[in-house]
Amino acid sequence: MKAKQMSREDVKALVSKYIEEVWNSADLKAFDELTRSEYAYHLGGQEPRDKAAMQRFLKDVHLAFPDWRVQIQDLVVEGGTVAVRWTGRATHQETFQGIPPTGKRISVCGINVYLIRNARIAREWEQMDSLGMLQQLGVLPDR
Repeated sequence: MKAKQMSREDVKALVSKYIEEVWNSADLKAFDELTRSEYAYHLGGQEPRDKAAMQRFLKDVHLAFPDWRVQIQDLVVEGGTVAVRWTGRATHQETFQGIPPTGKRISVCGINVYLIRNARIAREWEQMDSLGMLQQLGVLPDR
């Protein structure tokens, strides 16, 4: 039996809910419910993260940046693929990937692409301004 195709609005709602509950709230139960078992997260050139690794990453992000908040700037749906341009803001309050807390408020932007299969997120690819983030944290000099 073929799975029912999701409407464009349903796909938008799924990804918006994922961003709000997972990225903004670090709700790991929502993460599990909104993603497929074979989910993979691809960040820049890093090795892909499976569901367990992504859960650890989300915990680390929210420990270091407890006020992390993503705002959707644009959301485009084409079939089962969704592109989101976003801006994230947070205060660096705990160690993150070896960087001691700076207390600095940062603003970063990025683009994520989501692959939707059977009403769940199967893949997520992210490109973000990591250089700008490191410069704002004072780890790397400004240009």
